[in-house]
Amino acid sequence: MAVAESWTKKYLAEVLGTFLLVFLGDSFVAFAVAGANGTGFLAGLLGAGFFWGFAVILAIYAAGAVSGAHLNPAVTLALAWRRGFPWSKVPGYIGSQLVGAFIAAVGVSFVWNGIIVAYENANHIVRGETSGVTSGLIFWANWPHPGLVGYAGHPALKGGADYLTQDPWWRGAGTEIIITAILVICILGIVEDRMPSAANLAPIAIGFVVAALVGLFAPIEMASLNPARDLGPRIWGLFIGYGSNAIPGQNFNLLITTGMPLIGGPLGAWIYDFFIHQHLPAPVGPDTAPVTETVRARA
Repeated sequence: MAVAESWTKKYLAEVLGTFLLVFLGDSFVAFAVAGANGTGFLAGLLGAGFFWGFAVILAIYAAGAVSGAHLNPAVTLALAWRRGFPWSKVPGYIGSQLVGAFIAAVGVSFVWNGIIVAYENANHIVRGETSGVTSGLIFWANWPHPGLVGYAGHPALKGGADYLTQDPWWRGAGTEIIITAILVICILGIVEDRMPSAANLAPIAIGFVVAALVGLFAPIEMASLNPARDLGPRIWGLFIGYGSNAIPGQNFNLLITTGMPLIGGPLGAWIYDFFIHQHLPAPVGPDTAPVTETVRARA
């Protein structure tokens, strides 16, 4: 029996999928930062990459059959510009992703708050002061990475140069654009319908892409890759005392971790189409109508 298309169902699937992604990913970060009596960073960046990748895999499997599992405003914008996703539905998808990420942050607080507070007390961290950024990174991305590079009011870590000298804004912004573009390039290649592929393995392949990007580039600006994963928890941060550490973030880092993926995603889609998609063989079959190169590039 055919099921009528319902955009409400798609929006709800985006809420659920983004919730799973952010709840599982940030739960790992909560343990990595505050676990084992607050010693912090026990699992390392490779562990972070693995668990964020695993979260992506599960979220796509959960929501993909209904909504396509965008789970990321940068992906939604890219698909609207280059793949014909309805622009009228973009606000609904992005809003759903933000809601899912916000609920996930609430869930992380519910589950992990005791451990997080113990870590903050042991390390004299006050959420609304400059030191609050070191526990805020449990919930959202930060540029620069406060635990590896430094933060406002804190001496350079491990005797290095000042944190903004090590990681100036243009390096953080450029890195976020590049890695989000790589993410979208890989997603479009993995789900390319004109290439032989095992569709059920696409979530696993995409998860490996995210794992690699997070594991490699988190030291620069924590590899946000996803404006909803960043902004939704920041909004929750306003309710639990982080103040300006949440929005706009130290040095207005919201512009990098939320804003730059919105450039990188569509840029990656254009790059993929220019170098790969338009050069693939056109679909063939008895019902296939001739198409122009312009249409093929947007197919």
